[in-house]
Amino acid sequence: MARNVPERILYFGFRRPLNQQALQQALQASRPERVGLVSRSNFLDGVADQFLLAKDGFRGLGFESNPHRAFPSASFLKAMQRHEVVALRMYERAFRGVDDGQSYEVRKRLYMAQLVWAHGLLVDGGWTKLVLSEIPHHPFAYILHASARELGIDARFLQQLQVKDSFLVAGSVEGMFDPIRAAHARIVRSADPVVLEPRISKERERRHGRHQPFYMGVTDLPWRGKAYQWAKRNLRVDDWLRVRRAFRNGWAYWRARKDLESMEEPFVYFPLHLQPEATTSPMGGVFVDQYLAVEVLARAVPSGWKVVVKENPAQRFAKRDYGFYEHLGRLPNIRLVSRSAETFNLIEKCAAVATITGTAGWEALFKGKPVLVFGNAFYRGAPGTVDAGEPDELASAMRKIDAGTFRACSVDELDQWLAAIQSCTREGVVDTQYLRDSDLSFDECVARLRDVLIELMEAQISNDPVG
Repeated sequence: MARNVPERILYFGFRRPLNQQALQQALQASRPERVGLVSRSNFLDGVADQFLLAKDGFRGLGFESNPHRAFPSASFLKAMQRHEVVALRMYERAFRGVDDGQSYEVRKRLYMAQLVWAHGLLVDGGWTKLVLSEIPHHPFAYILHASARELGIDARFLQQLQVKDSFLVAGSVEGMFDPIRAAHARIVRSADPVVLEPRISKERERRHGRHQPFYMGVTDLPWRGKAYQWAKRNLRVDDWLRVRRAFRNGWAYWRARKDLESMEEPFVYFPLHLQPEATTSPMGGVFVDQYLAVEVLARAVPSGWKVVVKENPAQRFAKRDYGFYEHLGRLPNIRLVSRSAETFNLIEKCAAVATITGTAGWEALFKGKPVLVFGNAFYRGAPGTVDAGEPDELASAMRKIDAGTFRACSVDELDQWLAAIQSCTREGVVDTQYLRDSDLSFDECVARLRDVLIELMEAQISNDPVG
């Protein structure tokens, strides 16, 4: 018998069959007082009391089309200013033409219109909870999530980790991994023996070897998946519209490329992130512009050292800013190597790995390498990592690395960090592409996600420690 939950819950996303089936099953088991849905289709049919179609980056949500009576106060707008710069950067996902949406004025106007829309949607709907199926990394999703938190609404999202069959429920982008750090501190204080679940043991085993991330290849995909990836790589309309940028940046990349004189030179390895993606926006914070992180490293490394930068093999030149590769080419101690260079060789030969939030940093910890972390990575704060955004901490770490006195993460310390991840995550898949790397069946993942959604409805998952 369905239970009635005195909540008014707005669901955002849930655009893949896995998420949709889990939500449908959860609502059959536990029905909130009121249900709202923002998605690409109203797959809930009559279950949703309110539905908003997710289309074209929500560019239709203008002032003139806004039906909501509630209007944000000046104090609310002021409080949201810290989110504005993040949202404006995210609009590169929504605008795919040659020039449209590139100006500050166009993005600023749309941001204000969507902020007013998000505020009205939340206040007029009387929603008490917001649940997103993934980290808010598109502008309207980010604005809605930030607005909900500012209004005191319980806002949650699901986050898949680059750890075997592991995901967590988070409340804030900035604090989503704080529970892992807190759990690690408790485990270290207790000094109890670490017992790892099979999924975490498998993660441990494969990271000690050379585990190629599944998303770097397509050999395991069915023919439809391979065709989709080919079309995505070669037939993206926005890439053809930005053909001038693609050629200009491509030429700059080839000019800036420099071979390493010798693998014997001491160097920090910095693999670039694919952009635009959630791993840098919003998880990179101020280092969403990766050239800033490279500049920091170029100034921090000792004399005679190099910073070896490798472009992501999947990155499209049309998606890089003008001047990105020119800037890298002008820095004397930067070596932009071929994107086909073997990343595991570079990790093994380097003195340290630097990254925003990338898997390369996680892999490097298992190779006993110092890891310089610029963004909000799930392994940030683990033994052997350095807060690269803090100049004094980075400078101190580089002196120790140069002198050979930096203490890398030990095997036992890695097990403690893995145990902390285990205690803060759920076993399962919420990001459909991770089914390619899962030991669980589709139905098992649906059932596990369904149970988490029911817990969220019934307020059985407490708030994260970040306000």
